[in-house]
Amino acid sequence: MSLKINADFCVRCKGSKMLCGLKRCPIVERIKFSTRLDFGRLIDGFTPPSSLVSERGYPRVLVGPTVSQIEPDLPENPKFWISKDLSYIIARFSSQIYANFRSHIRNVDDPRLEELRFSAMSYSPVGINVELVRIPKPRVSFDGILAPIGPSAPAERIKLTENPKIPSSLERAFYDSDVRASEIIWETYNRGVDVYAISKILSLGGLGNRARRKLVPTKWAITATDSIIGDFLRREIEYLPIYSGEVMLFQSNYEGNRYFVLIAPGPYMLEIVEAWMPRGLWTKGSDEPVVMLNSEIGRLGLEYMDGGHYAMRLAILEKLASMKRQAAVIAIREIGPEYYAPVGVWQVREGMRAALRSEPLKFPELGDAMRQLKLRFDLNLLIRSLRIPKILRGWISLEGFLENL
Repeated sequence: MSLKINADFCVRCKGSKMLCGLKRCPIVERIKFSTRLDFGRLIDGFTPPSSLVSERGYPRVLVGPTVSQIEPDLPENPKFWISKDLSYIIARFSSQIYANFRSHIRNVDDPRLEELRFSAMSYSPVGINVELVRIPKPRVSFDGILAPIGPSAPAERIKLTENPKIPSSLERAFYDSDVRASEIIWETYNRGVDVYAISKILSLGGLGNRARRKLVPTKWAITATDSIIGDFLRREIEYLPIYSGEVMLFQSNYEGNRYFVLIAPGPYMLEIVEAWMPRGLWTKGSDEPVVMLNSEIGRLGLEYMDGGHYAMRLAILEKLASMKRQAAVIAIREIGPEYYAPVGVWQVREGMRAALRSEPLKFPELGDAMRQLKLRFDLNLLIRSLRIPKILRGWISLEGFLENL
C-alpha cells in the first residue's frame, strides 16, 4: 500500500524536516541521477573548495571535502552558478566525490579538520589526494537546502597537495578566538566576504570563541548565517528613513522559479509568499497550488523557520541597506514543475538577488503594482491572505492625520 502524504507537509518540509514522520523523504529518494565517471579508491583531484558536514548521527557526524577529478570550470560561488541550467548544476555535482569521515562535533582540533578548514577557506581550487575505504557508488543525493551531493565513500586518508590561498579577511576571522560567532560573522560580512564562504567556515567549527567552537551541520550553518546577518541588517535598517517613492516591482526567473518583489512606502515589514504549482517537485499528488505565507511584522523574526525564506529575506535586507531606506516588502516565489530537482537554497538567494538587480517597474499605488503580477495561482486569494496591504492603508491614514494636526 502506498503512503499518501499531504502536499502541504511536503512544501513546508522540502525533504529536510521529515514532518511526515518517515526516516527518509520518499520524494527525494525517487530523484535518481547517476554519474558515468569511473571512480577508484585512490583519487588525485581538487577540492573546489567545498566541504559537507552531515547532520545524521549528530553529535557524531560525517564530515569531509567534495573532490573533483578535474578543476571546476566555474568558481565555487553560487553567484556564478545562477547563469547555468539545472542539468549543468546536477552534472557538476555528480562528478564530485564526497570523501568523509566521522567526528564528534566538539573535536574541532582533529588534524584532518585543520586541513579541511584551510582548503575550504581558499579562494581557488586546491590539489588534494584521497584514499577511500571503498569505491563509491555512482549516485547523486538531493536535499531541499544543500546543493546536490555526488557519490560518497568513507575516507581512509585525506591530504592536501597544494597550499590554499586564503583571503586575509577569512584568516583573521578564523584566528579571532575571543569574539562570539554571531559578531565575527557580521564583521567578516562587512569586510566583503559573502555568506557562502562564511557558512562553510562556521560549519567546520572555525568561528567564534575558541572554547565553544563545534562542527555545525552544513544545512544548519547556511540558514544560521542568513539569519544572523539578516538580523544585524534589520537592526540597522530600522533606524533608516522610510522609503517614500513609488511602489517598485522587481522580477527574475530561474528554471521554473519566478521571483517578484514589491517594495512600497512604509516602515519595515516583510511578507514572503511561496507558491508551488500542481504536479511539481513537492506537489506531485496535488491538483491545486500549495501556497505558504511567512511574515516578519513587528519585533519578532519570521513566523516559522524555513531556509529558503531566510535566504530571500537576506537578499531583500541587502537591497534596503543599499537603498539606505526601510520599506514594506512583499516577496513572491512561484515554482513550476520545470524545477524538477532541488539544487539548494543558493538558487533562492541568487534568484532574489537577481530580481533586485533588475530595473523595476514603478506604480503610484501598491494595488496598481499587484494587478500587474502575472501569477499562475489565484491573485484574489493572495490579496486576502496578505497583511501588509491592510497595515499600509491604516499607516497612510494615520500619517496623513498626524501631518494635519
